[in-house]
Amino acid sequence: MWDVRALVGHTNRALLTVAAYLSAEDGLADSPEVGDDVGDAVGYLRATAGSVADPDDVAARGVAAGAALGSAPAAAVALARDGALAALDSTGREARITVVGGLRLPVDEYLRTRVLELVVHGDDLVRAVAGAGHVVTVAVPAEAVRASSLLLTDAAVRRGDGPLLLRALSGRGALPAD
Repeated sequence: MWDVRALVGHTNRALLTVAAYLSAEDGLADSPEVGDDVGDAVGYLRATAGSVADPDDVAARGVAAGAALGSAPAAAVALARDGALAALDSTGREARITVVGGLRLPVDEYLRTRVLELVVHGDDLVRAVAGAGHVVTVAVPAEAVRASSLLLTDAAVRRGDGPLLLRALSGRGALPAD
């Protein structure tokens, strides 16, 4: 099941997928006929929301990704970061990319979803380590938190939950418990 290594491995996939999709010949698509165009990051989140796999499968992939970090997890994450940055350097951010499930969107919009993954799962890691009794001091860049919050807000608005979120954020209501 989930442990810190599995969660790091799962989180690291946000970096690995950037390099993999930008480096793969079939990931970059200049033809509008390639893949199902979801338009933007919100479209991607909406398209993938219904396809969330069995939690046990996700956990098993996390365990496998954690094992793939090898004996030097920090070095493996740094290598994934460097690979993602190198792939981005060789690709225009306005290029369109085909990702999981044949979904197609601009590279910069896909990056918004990867930042969201890193911020959310980074927070999961901080809470897991702190919950194990370790002192953790992490300052997530405010811009990353802002960008992630805006993406989730845009997704809530498109889903029809904007007023509910607005009431909760303004102290005039609560979000549902489930």
